[in-house]
Amino acid sequence: MASKIHLFNPGHETAVLLGTGNYTPPTNVQRMIKELSCLPVWYADSSDYVFTEEIISPRFFSLQPKEFRPFATLVSGKELKNLSVAGTELAATPWGLSPHSLQLFERLKQSCKLNLSIPAWKEDYFRLTGRQTAAECLELIRAQLPELPIPVAPRFCKKIREVEKYLILQNAPFVVKTPYSSSGRGLLWIPERKLTPKERTWIEGAISKQGTVSIECGLDKVQDLAMEFYSDGEGNVTYEGLSVFGTGEKGAYSGNVLGSQEYLSEPIKRWVGEDVYLKIQQAVTDALKSIYGNTYQGYLGVDMIVYKTKDGSYALHPCIEINMRYTMGMVALRLSQKYLAPSAVGDFHITYESKDSEAYERHRFMKETYPLVMENGKIKEGYLSLCPVTKTTRYRAYILVM
Repeated sequence: MASKIHLFNPGHETAVLLGTGNYTPPTNVQRMIKELSCLPVWYADSSDYVFTEEIISPRFFSLQPKEFRPFATLVSGKELKNLSVAGTELAATPWGLSPHSLQLFERLKQSCKLNLSIPAWKEDYFRLTGRQTAAECLELIRAQLPELPIPVAPRFCKKIREVEKYLILQNAPFVVKTPYSSSGRGLLWIPERKLTPKERTWIEGAISKQGTVSIECGLDKVQDLAMEFYSDGEGNVTYEGLSVFGTGEKGAYSGNVLGSQEYLSEPIKRWVGEDVYLKIQQAVTDALKSIYGNTYQGYLGVDMIVYKTKDGSYALHPCIEINMRYTMGMVALRLSQKYLAPSAVGDFHITYESKDSEAYERHRFMKETYPLVMENGKIKEGYLSLCPVTKTTRYRAYILVM
């Protein structure tokens, strides 16, 4: 069995849209990739490897509590050459599949002479990564569960006229989205039925870049959540678990709740009823099976929301978007399973500071204020940074268990 070689490449949806191996991520994304490149160590198996351009802090993982070890091995180009000598069998495992990430693995394979299997890029992946496919899944789920009040799929518009027509026919507020975006980016909330000049400019820009935008009615959101799945590429899709997360005012991801599956699902089952929850889980599994099951091998995160209906009851929107990649929800799920004491509850955060040394000072303060307390080899409470933090770090990934 080949060991996986993981690569953290967030924001890969843009690379998929461009469809080229020569993609250069925006500066902030490049920085995030560099500073959080060892995040996969926390969800990888101990026999795996995690590729990073340079190993910023070689001792970081050896200083972690001994109960967490052994970890996956961090490797840069230099260490990969040693693996080639040993003839280690490897399988390329990027965070998200894109022509860009697969080409990077191709280059590593050639330059380091690795025994590395790389998944082939399929034309279907372009379609499967976009929001149109999530809308297709939503229609399948609605057809399976006609008795549930599931919102209709978003409308895709190629012209601003079509957007304006939708505004007139439906009730405000509205949300417009670009088809290739994730983690709450590429979203525009429209509070009224008439576009402001600024909104019009945003929509026209999005249509000219991506050819189309989706529009749907905004819902009175109570809670963001996602169901995480794994597709084996041979027709089977398995449910991995639930993730519960927070978003900022504009919909950007802000962090995940850590805890047992019972703890995470309890409020959702209370809002919508356990039978509805389980029916939706099954219907989503079936929809993914028919659309992704035979084509894609890897993780899938299906974003959902619990929302309040007009009559004050609660309902579950079963498919807001589908992330065809590893997700922060998947990371949170693995962190809870592997490192948390059974009754412990906490948060997993990715944060960004705009000035040098701010992240470092916060990291030091939290380390002192919330020391790590272990119980039977698992975290009972405290702060744990998941990646090295230096004086120039801007992005942090950490967990805080209270």
